[in-house]
Amino acid sequence: MNPRERKGMHRNARFLLCALVAVLALVAAGCGGGNDNNGGGGGNAATGKKGGTLTIVDTAGGVDSLDPGYWYYQTDYLELAQPTQRWLYSWGPTDTKPRPDLAEGMPQVADGGKTLTIKIKQGVKYSPPLQDRTVSSKDIKYAMERCFLPQVGNGYAPVYYSDIVGVKQFQSGKAKEISGIQTPDDATLVLKLAKPVGVLANANALALPCTIPVPKDYAQKYDKGKTSHYGEHQVFTGPYMIQNDGKGNITGYQPAKSLVLVRNPSWDPSTDYRKAYLDKIVEQNGSDATVASRKILTGSHMISGDFAAPPVQVLKSALSSRKDQLSIAPSQGNRFISLNTKVKPFDDVNVRRAVSAITDRNALRLTRGGPALGPTATHFIPPGIPGFEEAGGMKGPGFDFVSNPNGDLAVAQKYMKAAGYKSGKYTGPPVLMVGDNVDPARKTGEAFQHQLAQIGIKLNYRQVPHATMLSKFCGVPKAAVAICPNLGWGKDFFDAQSMIDPVFNGKNIVPVGNANYSQANDPKLNALMDKAEQVIDPAERARLWGEIDKQVTNQAYVVTWLWDNQINLRSSDVNAVRNEFNSSWDLNFTSLK
Repeated sequence: MNPRERKGMHRNARFLLCALVAVLALVAAGCGGGNDNNGGGGGNAATGKKGGTLTIVDTAGGVDSLDPGYWYYQTDYLELAQPTQRWLYSWGPTDTKPRPDLAEGMPQVADGGKTLTIKIKQGVKYSPPLQDRTVSSKDIKYAMERCFLPQVGNGYAPVYYSDIVGVKQFQSGKAKEISGIQTPDDATLVLKLAKPVGVLANANALALPCTIPVPKDYAQKYDKGKTSHYGEHQVFTGPYMIQNDGKGNITGYQPAKSLVLVRNPSWDPSTDYRKAYLDKIVEQNGSDATVASRKILTGSHMISGDFAAPPVQVLKSALSSRKDQLSIAPSQGNRFISLNTKVKPFDDVNVRRAVSAITDRNALRLTRGGPALGPTATHFIPPGIPGFEEAGGMKGPGFDFVSNPNGDLAVAQKYMKAAGYKSGKYTGPPVLMVGDNVDPARKTGEAFQHQLAQIGIKLNYRQVPHATMLSKFCGVPKAAVAICPNLGWGKDFFDAQSMIDPVFNGKNIVPVGNANYSQANDPKLNALMDKAEQVIDPAERARLWGEIDKQVTNQAYVVTWLWDNQINLRSSDVNAVRNEFNSSWDLNFTSLK
């Protein structure tokens, strides 16, 4: 799954996942090529050859923004966040828990979980023109504050940081700083919370780009106005930086065309776990999928980045003779269909259950490729995320309306009758469904339309570009779209809150950019999520979020039909290493053979 899709596939929740899987399973079922946590095709994170230039081939538009406060999509993580910056906590190639990066260690928890103290490494320098300056706790404080500025456009800070004391006052303009982010000295960051927040205590939510340091006195002038321009003048702390003139002006970026990363002269490898074998990294955007796929597989020094699905014949050839150049692995993401609880007949839980029961998940999966695309889903939390087993594992929670992956007409009619439709079929007017207008998503929507007809549901089916589907229809509650068939979600970190809370908590319903597509707003469920958010103990968190997942599934707010796999490509002379966190290539450990 491409986390450009991943967050809604939408912006609010990351990570997220290159979509080469659209047609893969037609030719790749059971191939197992490159399914290696240390990197597809034999890549090894521990060893590599230093030097050389690597080219990333994208078929889409490349990175979404140069501003670290905005970064949230897969491409932003792959090509900018991980190689060019350091943050409080980050993700090594095999990490499933965040590791200290700029932080000396994990947060020190006190006051019943309401005070977190983090010690900051000293001596980490910025790139030119601030090469004589080192990272301070004050820089991280400002970085977190600016994530609440509308001109930065961050998508996750309100979800994970809103319980820091003083956030509301800062957002309303009543305060110039967030009082709960404190810096008693340059080496100490203290977070004062209104209540315990589990994903802050365990550092998961501090392993997001909002904790990339930003010097206030340098950046503040760029943060004024309608849109921040700091990204175009940013300073870097990682092993690489966007090519620039050394005076604070980016020169190595052309929107939707190219991005050039070069070594950061201020980076000190003795303070960092990253290997940074490569000398230079070049991104090429906008290539045709067929041309790009063949270029990578037959060429030299290339990997896939933000990628569209190649045609079947290209994959057939690759899987017969170059399967070790493919990496196939679970993405910890899903695909689902939303049912709007504010639009009839989906205000009735039994109608929603009937829709879930009639859904042929195997048929939907075939529209995107088949079994190698991933397993059919029985609930929302995907494999690999704590809470998955607690919610029922692969078999699911046992509700009859999600038990048959091929759909079950008899069960669907049972629930339609329970909703008052004596014949077992819907008798009301057509309902509005808005989906993608390009394959394979278009075929998914059309297959679902056919399945709904079996229980009498007729559609006013509009097909529009994916971005339009989100920005004007599915992500806008007042548009009153009943069904959105082409949605998905990916984790922000290995914690079920990042999967469940943004999509089903009533407090997250917003007028624009809404990710709670079903407009779920059950006070009891909201309260249970609020309780789970405060829990610090990992086992108890998994139990609670698993229980919440069961309740979400029972209410049938969405039809979750797939747990995605992700596929990456590499040239044969690239020692490509996959990062477990975002299932994409890791530029900090990839090298040339």
